[in-house]
Amino acid sequence: MSFNLLQRIKNTWKTTRLAIGLIVGIPDYQNYVTRQRKHNPNAPVMTELQFRDYCSKRRSGSSGGRCC
Repeated sequence: MSFNLLQRIKNTWKTTRLAIGLIVGIPDYQNYVTRQRKHNPNAPVMTELQFRDYCSKRRSGSSGGRCC
């Protein structure tokens, strides 16, 4: 396999994983870190575990479930 084809496959796989994660409600941690450092350089960055926990709580609502 040529290097160019291998790189295209890797990029396609990364994009597909990101898209599926967003569809099912799992944001990408690396995008969060990049954005946090760019827009709030002095603010602390959550660990990946904290980030996943925060996202799951946000998806399910503050009371732990949805009303409807």
